[in-house]
Amino acid sequence: MRDVVPRLESFEAALHTHADELNRVKLRLAHKDLHFANMVFDVSLGRIKGILDWEFSGVVPFTKWNPRRSFLWNGLDDATSFDEKQRLLGLFTQRCKEKDNSLLEDANYTSSLQESMQKAADFLRAIVEVAPRDQRQDQVQGWRETVLENITQFGA
Repeated sequence: MRDVVPRLESFEAALHTHADELNRVKLRLAHKDLHFANMVFDVSLGRIKGILDWEFSGVVPFTKWNPRRSFLWNGLDDATSFDEKQRLLGLFTQRCKEKDNSLLEDANYTSSLQESMQKAADFLRAIVEVAPRDQRQDQVQGWRETVLENITQFGA
């Protein structure tokens, strides 16, 4: 990554130039790790009675309310678990639409530049945090390409 440091510096400088557009986002209090393993469910009432594990919570741009895409995950690490999470997210999205609740729509990016900035930041974070631990080495090159593709949107 040392060879792209000048481009990353150019990207960082461009963020200031585009601050008005990039900062056009709602702020929300978010749990940021909300999945079934962190919910206390009362089976007799069919209701969630509590939410655990708030250490990652904070006020964030609403587009980052679910940063690791863990919402509705059952805590198991397998393909059927991912498929079930996607199915439940579809049901939740439909239920929000039926109730005329715009919660999920409000969490969308307000511009393609905003989305590119966030993708670059997310994948750069993955490189900086995961790669040094010798994890997912087979994915690092793809992450790098994603970072470079997205900072290009800023002329970097």
